[in-house]
Amino acid sequence: MATILVIDDDQQFNMMMKSALEVKGYTVETAFNGKEAKELYQKKKYDVIVTDIIMPDIDGYEVILDLRRMGMSDRTIAVSGGGRTAADDYLVTAQHFDVAATFNKPVDLAALRAKVEEIIQKH
Repeated sequence: MATILVIDDDQQFNMMMKSALEVKGYTVETAFNGKEAKELYQKKKYDVIVTDIIMPDIDGYEVILDLRRMGMSDRTIAVSGGGRTAADDYLVTAQHFDVAATFNKPVDLAALRAKVEEIIQKH
C-alpha cells in the first residue's frame, strides 16, 4: 500500500489528514516541520508528500525545492492557509516549483484524496 508523508506545523491538521488518508488504506506518517520531514524523506521513499508552506525551521518552499532536486516534485502537494499574504500567493509560487497540486486550507478532503490517488496511479 502507498505511503504518504504529511508535513505541517499544526498538529491538528496533521491528525486530520492522517485520518482522512488512512481511511482510504494508505500508510501515513507526519512531520511537524521541514527539518523533521527532511530526515524522514532522505531515509525513505514516499509515494506522495503533502507539505504546508509556512512552517518554522525549514519552510515548505525549501522542502519542495529539495524534493524537486530529488526528482519528486511530481509527487508533492502543497497546502497553505496563508500567512503574511493570502494562501493563493504562496500556492502560485509553489506551482512554479512543479508540484503536482496545490490546495487552500481548509482542504477539500475528497479532492485531495482524488489527487493523491491520481499521483499514485501515475507512478
